[in-house]
Amino acid sequence: MPALPDGVSLQEYSEVRDEVSAGEWRHLYDPTVGEDRNWYLNDHTFVRDAAGTWHLIGITHAEPLNPLDEKHFAHATAPSLHGPWAKQPFVMSADPGYHGEAHLWAPHIIFHDGRYHMFYCGGDADHSFYAINLATSTDLRTWTRHPGGPLFRDGFDARDPFVTRIDGRWVVFYTATVYPDGGNFVVAYRTSDDLVHWSGRRFAYSEPLGGVMTESPFLVQRGGDWYLFIGPRRGYVGTDVFRSKDPLNFNANSWVGNIPSHAAEVVFAEGRHWVTHAGWGQRGVYLAPLNWQTTFRGVRVTAPDYRVDVQTSPTSELRELSVRMRDGSWRNLLDNHHRGSGPYLGVGLFGATEKARAAARVRVEGGTVVLQRVPIGQEKITVDWRLDFHADSFDSSLSWHVAAPTRNPLWELAFSMDTWLGTLGDDQVFPRRGDAPGFTRWAMATGLSATMAMAYRRGSAWAEANRWYSDGESSICWQSVWQPNGGSIAPGDYFGGTWRIGVSPRARDRDLAERLANGINTH
Repeated sequence: MPALPDGVSLQEYSEVRDEVSAGEWRHLYDPTVGEDRNWYLNDHTFVRDAAGTWHLIGITHAEPLNPLDEKHFAHATAPSLHGPWAKQPFVMSADPGYHGEAHLWAPHIIFHDGRYHMFYCGGDADHSFYAINLATSTDLRTWTRHPGGPLFRDGFDARDPFVTRIDGRWVVFYTATVYPDGGNFVVAYRTSDDLVHWSGRRFAYSEPLGGVMTESPFLVQRGGDWYLFIGPRRGYVGTDVFRSKDPLNFNANSWVGNIPSHAAEVVFAEGRHWVTHAGWGQRGVYLAPLNWQTTFRGVRVTAPDYRVDVQTSPTSELRELSVRMRDGSWRNLLDNHHRGSGPYLGVGLFGATEKARAAARVRVEGGTVVLQRVPIGQEKITVDWRLDFHADSFDSSLSWHVAAPTRNPLWELAFSMDTWLGTLGDDQVFPRRGDAPGFTRWAMATGLSATMAMAYRRGSAWAEANRWYSDGESSICWQSVWQPNGGSIAPGDYFGGTWRIGVSPRARDRDLAERLANGINTH
């Protein structure tokens, strides 16, 4: 290990923060059982009947994804939330004769007045006029649709209803857009006294960024606080959590965590809260303990002109890369709202990013930090991530370990740097956006007053498939594996490459990028 350079300090930390996270995930139920090809289960709901039997009901379809053809609700039962889960016949199928019901999406079930009430999205040919429907049952197996038709209609693709009781009235939350025919996504809500007649819509959360979704809203009250779970955020497998004293008023500044989950449901059982994960290409439903406070571990690195926060738990990523500005202040160039900054895996479908979880072991020696056996998502793939810190820059190296073929189609094995700097490019094309085949000498993200550059050691990665410059998220992704429509990878060990990364308080600092590239390719 290299010695600690002059002017560089490394400090390990362990801090408890009021940030929501998930513990270890366990594969709970796979709808593929008994089928001749893979099936998925997407938005879903859990309910425990009077006899103590647990029921899982949710969107299902054979792979590949086909959301507009999701015509059935899957059903499974178990004696415990933890299983074993037994597959049951479809609990309900779409009925076009019921007011143009086009598909079945996102059921949510509550028990009231001796009956189970299932709220779901029935769709419509007009996406600005989607139906939120109601069906009732006494046994969770035979369902009767509300004879009056849809409870209400909204758009764009209004869906994912969640119903709860607040201050003596019923409130339904669902995902929609500012206008029925489009606009930024919102969490809309309506109120009712009888679960049938609903008020006009209002907004509980309005997403300030265009294209960022507010699907699968789920609310949990804990003490005097309310928590809102919505996704997909920071990739397909991502749910953001927001906290507020007012359950009808959340905003982006009330963020308190991100969970690696799609279509998250929160379930209370055995004296604690649990969270679920499902989705296209995910092979069913997963369960993890939900943590309302989280212990964060990592290493803070301070050099004369840059600072880094290497987080090692509960996720493994760079949480900070700050540059010393000309006035002596520090500015963090990362925002990690997309894939994050670090290694990641893409499986199942395009954009279904799995981030690196807690490292099994962390070694800090001299100027080096090594994160060992870092699991990525639910596949049998881990990565060793080594960071070597110098006085003016640092090196990042990846070693991938594939223990078994992926269960789901593999799209990406990659490394990302996620910044807020708006202009991206490399030594070949500047500015650049979108895909570019192969690896280049260097790439950078830059703004009006700062630059982040990363130089690649020629030939260091076993494969150099593609680069992705996402100007919308201001992220640069180096993809050793890039397989549109998914593929596979043989078990084995793969060296994923080495980059030298540096920052500067100058705009479009090509001198920085060239210096990094020359340095890493001559030593």
